[in-house]
Amino acid sequence: MTNEIDKLDNKIKKLEREKKIYEHSLSKVSRKKRTRRLIQIGALSEKYFDLYHNDLHEVEEVISQFANYVKANKLEKHKKREG
Repeated sequence: MTNEIDKLDNKIKKLEREKKIYEHSLSKVSRKKRTRRLIQIGALSEKYFDLYHNDLHEVEEVISQFANYVKANKLEKHKKREG
């Protein structure tokens, strides 16, 4: 009886380790996707606003100048719902 319990405990521990590994790999994939998306957005910002030689503070000022306009005039097909 004790031997069976030990086997089940070991199986539970093994499954918990596998779960942690799987969760870690999922979070790693989502981080990589987010990083790639942020890099692409930054590259497009540089390209279309000609911001190649500006520092981060200057880039933020330029983007903030247009933020309210873009939010108010975004095409319906580009509006994403939260949640």
